[in-house]
Amino acid sequence: MNIENPMILNNWHDKLTEPETQKDFFGDEVTSADNFVIDCGEIILKDNLERYLKEQLGFKFHSAQ
Repeated sequence: MNIENPMILNNWHDKLTEPETQKDFFGDEVTSADNFVIDCGEIILKDNLERYLKEQLGFKFHSAQ
């Protein structure tokens, strides 16, 4: 009789040994190579900063031209 381990069958992972993936305000994954800012505890990737400022804080961007 061959019994399979249910942890292997269900693709189980040990959450204690796997690092938790950090996400920014918009749900994008934050890696150790990313640049980001923190606003009131919220992580915002630098690539998403302009979007955050527009959508969440009402900033308006203008050009001097």
